[in-house]
Amino acid sequence: MEGSTEVLSQNREVYHVCVTLTLVAIALAVIVLIVSFQIQSNRIRMGWFLVAVCVTVGGLMFRMAELNTSGADGSVYAIYSWMLYSLAAPLFSLYFMETEREEGEEWDNKFWATIQFLMAILVSSFAVFDGSAFLMDVAFLAQYIVVMIMLLISSKSIRASVGFLLGILFPIVATFVGMVNSEVRVLGFGIIMQMLIVFFCYQLDTEREILRSKAELSEKRVSLLMEQIHPHFIYNSLQQISLLCDEDMEAVKPAIINFSGYLRRKFQALTGESMIPFSEELEHVEMYIDLANILPSRHFEVERSFEVTDFMLPPLTLQPLVENAIQYGIGMSEEGDRIRISTVRRSGYIEVSVSDDGHGKVTRLPTQKSYKSVGTENVRTRLGLLCDGKLSIVKSEQGTVATIRIPENTGASKEK
Repeated sequence: MEGSTEVLSQNREVYHVCVTLTLVAIALAVIVLIVSFQIQSNRIRMGWFLVAVCVTVGGLMFRMAELNTSGADGSVYAIYSWMLYSLAAPLFSLYFMETEREEGEEWDNKFWATIQFLMAILVSSFAVFDGSAFLMDVAFLAQYIVVMIMLLISSKSIRASVGFLLGILFPIVATFVGMVNSEVRVLGFGIIMQMLIVFFCYQLDTEREILRSKAELSEKRVSLLMEQIHPHFIYNSLQQISLLCDEDMEAVKPAIINFSGYLRRKFQALTGESMIPFSEELEHVEMYIDLANILPSRHFEVERSFEVTDFMLPPLTLQPLVENAIQYGIGMSEEGDRIRISTVRRSGYIEVSVSDDGHGKVTRLPTQKSYKSVGTENVRTRLGLLCDGKLSIVKSEQGTVATIRIPENTGASKEK
């Protein structure tokens, strides 16, 4: 009698421990869901995180039903719980790979997610057809070992991913506990603790980095303004407009309108919204082209080919590239007289290209005055900070091609 009473007492203790940890896990999951749902940056990444937490909460709810139900119904709830827990690892992998993903690494996402989903199917098969808790624990352990390998191989910085590695230890330890004592199954608590640690050790650091980037962008506005508005170009434009007063009075008014519009766009771009429609940036480009045509420079033609126009981009990203093409591409070359501006939607990105048919080398003509670069690094900085965009410049004997790549989800126009 004493032995059976002791066993019953131990069973009650195990029951209370499992119920308490399950309820705590549900409460923590709700807190994480509320906080993470309010994060606006990178909705794809946060979407995977939210789904992973929701799936785990579903597993916890079935675990609570299992703890409070006996017989066949309890076994069914246990199967549902195992199946939902098995989905947490692949969803977490998608979240991690979206966090670490760089341009050209899309295959990594599919590779690791495929492995994890196959292992989730294996766990679900054990739960439905075998019912062996030990085999399911082994399969779960294998899942999170693969997750750890993924972290070590795919992380851009192990130091930056310490939160991920620490979080993975919780479901691994919880799995070992279940293998030692099948009655103490707290895998859901381990998964939620993993999500909690990852969120606060990594995600909030990412948000702080975004805030620092925004502050850095604000600090650079004044310096960008001085670099982007060149006194040399302004003086030359005013001088040529004054010459037009003697040579062609009818051309003076349009030239002054273009000049004032160009300056207004310049100031608005650097002190206004962080992203603007492509059509507004194109208007600024056209004003610059009209101004460049009244200066005593080489004759040039501009071709335009726009497959897509309904997207947003940072201001002063296209205009400086066109300015470079005019001043450096054909302006400092004895060859070439054509500039081409084009847009295309390709592989989840919107690409904006500016190309010239100069020879791609900086060869100043004998009559060419020194001209200060508009600074492509400023364009790169604005693209990276404002929309996670990229700028690539390729020079060859056939000319120079500058290409902006903006993720389609961030470059999509708000005005549909």
